[in-house]
Amino acid sequence: MGFIAKLLGKAPYSNWPASYDRFRGDMAKAAGLGVARIRCHRNTWAYLLENVPKDSETVIAGHERGQGSAFRPPAQDEVSAEEDAMVTVPLSGTTLAAVLSWCRNIQPDTLSSPWTELDRSIGRRVGAAISQALDNVIPSNGADGPTAVIYLDDRVTAKDTTP
Repeated sequence: MGFIAKLLGKAPYSNWPASYDRFRGDMAKAAGLGVARIRCHRNTWAYLLENVPKDSETVIAGHERGQGSAFRPPAQDEVSAEEDAMVTVPLSGTTLAAVLSWCRNIQPDTLSSPWTELDRSIGRRVGAAISQALDNVIPSNGADGPTAVIYLDDRVTAKDTTP
């Protein structure tokens, strides 16, 4: 959590996405990545794997356009299993952009929405983590640099646990 967020007592993802312009910029940054790695619990990855392809966005003309076609998950043997049921998943930039798009598209809470508050909460948290990681991305113009890593691994502090 950032310094300002700590002072205000708000989680950095409580108001994600902050604006449509910021979201559009994040989408462009995500799409420009060759590869990013998401480190999360295997159940979180399974949830994204199941739900992101269901995404659709209604365009102004009223036609639905599936976003799921941009979501191309890596082969299972490319997913690295780690300790504590964590996995690291390499995603192309277009796949990362599809995940980010899903995170935003499920936010509206309408009567016809198939998404629950739980889905929207997961989308806010994942979307905020992606946006936060993209803050550190700059165009490389062919220069080598580290791969973007997006961490989905908040921890409960010892003082917050109950005996």
